[in-house]
Amino acid sequence: MTENPATVITNTCVRPEHEAEFTQWQADMSRMISVFPGYVGGEVIPPYPPTQPDWVIVQRFDSTEHLKGWLDSQQRQDMVTRIQPLLVGDDAVNVFVGRDAQNSESSEAATAVIMTKVSSGSEEQFLAWQKRIDGVQSTFPGYIGCETQPPVEGFQDSWVTMLRFDSPKHLDDWLASPEREALVIDADTFVEKSEVRAARSGFATWFKFGAKDDSSAPPWKMNYIILLGLYPIVMLEIFFLNPYFDWLPISAGNFIGNVFSVGILGWPVVWALSRWMGWWLVPKGQSSKLRDWAGALVALISVAIMGWLFVLLHNAVQVTPVTEFQPGSSAMIPAYIYLVLTVIVFALWFSALGNKVGIWGGGGSDDDG
Repeated sequence: MTENPATVITNTCVRPEHEAEFTQWQADMSRMISVFPGYVGGEVIPPYPPTQPDWVIVQRFDSTEHLKGWLDSQQRQDMVTRIQPLLVGDDAVNVFVGRDAQNSESSEAATAVIMTKVSSGSEEQFLAWQKRIDGVQSTFPGYIGCETQPPVEGFQDSWVTMLRFDSPKHLDDWLASPEREALVIDADTFVEKSEVRAARSGFATWFKFGAKDDSSAPPWKMNYIILLGLYPIVMLEIFFLNPYFDWLPISAGNFIGNVFSVGILGWPVVWALSRWMGWWLVPKGQSSKLRDWAGALVALISVAIMGWLFVLLHNAVQVTPVTEFQPGSSAMIPAYIYLVLTVIVFALWFSALGNKVGIWGGGGSDDDG
């Protein structure tokens, strides 16, 4: 056995009247596996009908040897025997070996786990067909990627494909498409059996899905971007926001300022800065120390220039503080405007509209526009 990380994904369908018992069983299972040699971590994804009728259980081990030890253990067999009467049909248990994490995913991502029993001697034909179907599915909206793994000796005799889309709708559109149906019919001559299990999860925590490199910026670069965006926001608040709230307790005034800072920083400031500094954050080519130093220098010079401009602004503009609450005074109008905007920004964080306009900093999905 090689010392590759290994993950087992189990799809299991629980009788609706026994879900409470299954939840307790899963808690017992989690406690048991947590102390098993080589266990790294796991995830339990509840059903999401009609997209995902199954419970999906992901369990990660540091090696195939430790995973096999768990799958063959008497403790696991006893737990499986205990839960069997509460289940509908057979579990789908699939093992993936040597897959690395992608580190991020959309909360809406969805995955289909496709188990395919290929006729003996038809492996090359199946691989050629797999390239054909991947070429077609990659043209469908929302396609992210797929991983295909051959049978793993000692674990399973089926080929397993994990197909990932950015949303359950886009995944369903592909699975029900005439294009896929035609390709599946073409494979009848060398495929003995095929089964599809869907999950409302992208599994990006566990698998790369064909990604050749990490497309996210390193944390130290994101810290520079946050500094570059937050510094001018805070300075402008000191000049033009804080004076209108001198009549409030300092905690309340700071809360209003924080809402503005986070809301504006997340959208559109970080969005704009990430695109302006994209050549440095996530370079298309090979990153280099010269590029890293150049980007950091640009960020620091920009902060220094802004600091000089804020000194000039402070000398040129003075806002008279509002030290008392005066409901009918015209001096209170800016404070009222800020309060209304604060309520709007705060509400957007907890609404679908906030996600659509990217108030969290990530922007909307393709379906939003």
